[in-house]
Amino acid sequence: MNTIPPDPEPVPSPPPSAHQRVLAAFERIAELDRPEIWTTLRAQEDVLVDAKAVDERIRAGEELPLAGSLLAVKEGIDVAGLPTVAARPSSSSLPEVSATAVSRLTAAGAVVLGKTDPRQLAADPLDVASGVAVAVSLGIVDLSLGTDLTGAGRVPAALNGVVGLKPTPGLVPVTGISLERSCDGVAVFARGLVEAQRAVGLMTGPDCRAWPADVRFGAGEHPRLAVPDDDWLRSLAAPARLALGTAAAALRASGVVVEPCSLKAFREAGEKRVWEGHDALLLPTLPEHPDVAAVRVPSRPGEQGPSGVTVVTRAFDDQLALDLAAVLTGEPPSLCSAPAADLVVFGAHLRGQPLNTRLVALGARFMSPVRTAERYRMVLLPTEPPQPGVVPAGDNGLDGERWRLSPAALGRFAADLPEPFVLGRIELEDGTCPQAVLCEASAADGAEDLARYESWRGYLRFVSTAGPRDPG
Repeated sequence: MNTIPPDPEPVPSPPPSAHQRVLAAFERIAELDRPEIWTTLRAQEDVLVDAKAVDERIRAGEELPLAGSLLAVKEGIDVAGLPTVAARPSSSSLPEVSATAVSRLTAAGAVVLGKTDPRQLAADPLDVASGVAVAVSLGIVDLSLGTDLTGAGRVPAALNGVVGLKPTPGLVPVTGISLERSCDGVAVFARGLVEAQRAVGLMTGPDCRAWPADVRFGAGEHPRLAVPDDDWLRSLAAPARLALGTAAAALRASGVVVEPCSLKAFREAGEKRVWEGHDALLLPTLPEHPDVAAVRVPSRPGEQGPSGVTVVTRAFDDQLALDLAAVLTGEPPSLCSAPAADLVVFGAHLRGQPLNTRLVALGARFMSPVRTAERYRMVLLPTEPPQPGVVPAGDNGLDGERWRLSPAALGRFAADLPEPFVLGRIELEDGTCPQAVLCEASAADGAEDLARYESWRGYLRFVSTAGPRDPG
């Protein structure tokens, strides 16, 4: 019997090279015929030279997280060999080196197409102004760099339907960037939140503003979000009210506690009392709040057009803004670049268990479930609340959770651990060895062995179904 062999599975096409992406970008530029977007558009031949260098680095085995990504840069940010025009044309210069932020992106494989019109406001992608946002919106570039003092990184993003990310001022170096005030900072424009945060992470470095030692990586399963009260909402146009209501509903459905608050204190100079009891503030995208971190995103996944909202947080609470924004974009959460330590827990510190609030209060972030290598033992300790003790003397794998927290928070957590618990390294099945909550070996002597349950939750399920046991 003759049979027809199945069609072979299609082999995925390799991603386009940097050279191919540059050619496609210039085809797009010619198709659109929008020269007013640019103050300086590099010659195609010069851009192709840079693209070829990126492709050669990839062939040589380098890992370039932005390989071939096309970049536009706002006027006022130095790009080597291109004129920089600050506030007045008479102050133009021809820098020999790029701004640090630009250099770090090109080192990661990005290719600069040119510099864009610096004006801030644009009604839609057809308008001349705010070339950094328009270039992304029209699909010419993947990323754009701008600055943001009073909304220049968010309003153009909203009006052009892209993401605008303003990290805490100073986290991205400003060497080679003309700023209006000290609290001004770099803004990133991209079509997605993950792309924007990847760029921010690559631009941070040793010469940037230092993260505080106790930076927060999470706000628990139910972060508290403030939204403007009805008195303020009545002053908004209908599209802004709709965007805000849609975003608030989506966040509430994800478990966020959404509460109305008065913005009077937030608007008054020197007042930030609106933060009391809240982790973030949700606003229609507006040009203000210079001393905060902010992310402009659509009000719902896939939303396009001139609307959207801004998630505003305290300085250095960038991770909380990213997490809330990810709910609205439908993207996986992106991690900020703050120094961090991982901690594995097994018992009462697990999610939903009585001591988990200690981790949440320290700004810890749940990362993933984990399993240890098969050489550990878990016992029942006579503590209150009941907890397991884990020792590196056995032949079992145990289930736990990995949490991320700041080094300072880990130090406070360790200092508050009661006997017989200690912090020590534990080997996971993936070969990594993070810190974990273990117990002193002497405490395990004579304790009830829980090895057959392989997890604290497994033991608790058994107890709940079996009922109380006779201690004798």
